[in-house]
Amino acid sequence: MSSALNSELNSFHRFIPEQLSSGRGDVSPEEELDLWRAEHLLSATEEEDLLAVREALADMANGDSGMPLEEFDREFRQRHGLGAT
Repeated sequence: MSSALNSELNSFHRFIPEQLSSGRGDVSPEEELDLWRAEHLLSATEEEDLLAVREALADMANGDSGMPLEEFDREFRQRHGLGAT
């Protein structure tokens, strides 16, 4: 697990007891998650990355299998002036 993800999960783990101790027992788990997300907004880069992943998953669900790794590797290496492996 990445340290960023671990940190995020720990933050959420601390958030829930704080909410419960403040008397917010009438909020559903989904609402708690929404509250936590509102307090921990993603950076612009993270938001763009999340959007790109969601779009890629939607494309896959609609049958787009993407680009073969070999083709991507070849184009990436050409674009960045890297030699072949």
